[in-house]
This record gives sequence, C-alpha cells and structure tokens, in this order.
Amino acid sequence: MTQTANNYGVVLYELGVEKEIVEETKRIFSLTAELQKALKSPAVSKNEKHRLVDRIFPEKMRSFLKVVCDNQEAELLDDIFEAYAGQFDAAHGILHAKLEYVMEPTEEQLDGMRAYLKKRYGKETVQLSMEKKPELIGGFVLRVGDIEEDYSMKGRLNRLERSLAWR
Repeated sequence: MTQTANNYGVVLYELGVEKEIVEETKRIFSLTAELQKALKSPAVSKNEKHRLVDRIFPEKMRSFLKVVCDNQEAELLDDIFEAYAGQFDAAHGILHAKLEYVMEPTEEQLDGMRAYLKKRYGKETVQLSMEKKPELIGGFVLRVGDIEEDYSMKGRLNRLERSLAWR
C-alpha cells in the first residue's frame, strides 16, 4: 500500500464517514470492471466522472470520491478502503490475527489465544482468521501484521537445522 493511499484512508476516517457507508461504496466499486475503468481513465472527463459518482455512490462518499478522481488516483481506491479499515480498527481497539494450524483448536484454546493477544497488544477485540495448513506437521503459527510466532513442528525443525548448520 502506498503512502498516498494510506493518507486518503486516514482522511476518509477523519471525515467521520461511517464504516457501513465505506463498505457499501467498496461493494459498489467492485461490482463491475466498467465502473472502475471509467473512474480510472484519463480519457473520461472530470464532469463525466462527477456525474457517475453522483448517480451511483452514497451521498456521504461523493465529495471524497470526486477529489480522488480529480487527482487521478482512482486506481488506489482498493488500498484506500483497506487503509480506512486499518484506521477504523486501530481507533476501535480491534486486532486482526491469523492462525495457521494442523488440527483445529477447541473453543477453549481459541479463547486462550484471544486473551493472550488482547493482553500482548493491548486491544479490546481480536478477530482471528484461521487456515488449515497440514504442511506444518504439528502445532500452529500465529501472525499479527508482520510478527509471526511459530509454534509448529516444521518451524522447530527448521530452527534446529539452522542451529546445527551454524556449528
């Protein structure tokens, strides 16, 4: 994600646009490739883009979208929506984590992981996405952003191999 997209996402959040409206705009934007092409195309005039935005998108998003189109940065809209979601989550104490596992954990184990993540990152809510990965052999990998906690058998074997190779 570019800094420009991040800046737009921050501005969109600071404008006080509700998350539901941003999600609806994202959904509308993704419905057809023709709409995306029209908003991104330098061949489409500014006035035509404004008319399109006025007819299709929610009222609270129109001015913002017009500015993005006027600056010819409509190709960043997906990243802008992602940056907005990140701002929203940060402001509301929501942490996104990913769990890769071999054997699906019990609810009790998941609750323990959520409690651990809440305490470690000082967040109120943890949204945990899960993916089964048999290649881990055993255990699990927990990811938050670019931080990875690898408790898998494959990870342990890799660390042992590196340790032995350095001796």
